[in-house]
Amino acid sequence: MLLNVLLGLMLAVPCSAYAGDALRIATEGAYPPFNYVDDQGKLAGFDVDIASALCRAMNVECEIVAVEWDSILDGLENGDYSAIVASMAKTEERDKRADFTDRYYRSRSAFIAKAGLYDDVSPQALKGKCLSAADGTVQLDYLRKNYSSSSEVIIAKDTPDSYRLLAEGKIDLILSDALNCLDFLDSEQGIDFDFAGEALPGEATSSTAYIAVREGDNELRKRINEAIQVIRLDGTYERINHKYFPFSIY
Repeated sequence: MLLNVLLGLMLAVPCSAYAGDALRIATEGAYPPFNYVDDQGKLAGFDVDIASALCRAMNVECEIVAVEWDSILDGLENGDYSAIVASMAKTEERDKRADFTDRYYRSRSAFIAKAGLYDDVSPQALKGKCLSAADGTVQLDYLRKNYSSSSEVIIAKDTPDSYRLLAEGKIDLILSDALNCLDFLDSEQGIDFDFAGEALPGEATSSTAYIAVREGDNELRKRINEAIQVIRLDGTYERINHKYFPFSIY
């Protein structure tokens, strides 16, 4: 019943943000398994599948484009696209530049290091170690706030770059989204690495992901929120979820 009501509301209300045109959505394309470029050169991943499903639920064509992480909010503000589906966590700074939908998944952050080396990942235990996280992430903010006085913090260009630094032995540990790390740990590059210590508690390093829209675009935000509920209720979300993860990430 609720699914029918939501579908009726969505079909009854036109959305001026994309009326007559494809809904242009940005993702990063460098954050597997959430968003990446596959062997055929096409954008793929959980975020990409979710974005496509939301467009189908809203009955609109969508165009998904790859944008570098450090300029992805700039493009939204400039009107280059209408939404960002890129595993974006909500921060105080980002909240000043965009509006956000309801969440579409959540995770926690964890350290990754050579398997078996670190059980304690407190600032005291990692004193003198070289740590890294991707630029522009809540994980980097956390390292700077809690570890920079006792450890060296290296800024990686993006998450794949942090994995490269770790695999090449240029850093001791990385802090990243625990779900994202699964893909790395299952790869040949990550075969000698594992989670270090426990996943970090608290909201400061949680990776609750939201979809960003331009500030004031309440119409599109509402439509996307309704679409999230539709794909949750009709089983689409669950199918996409289990394509990438063996457990629910909602």
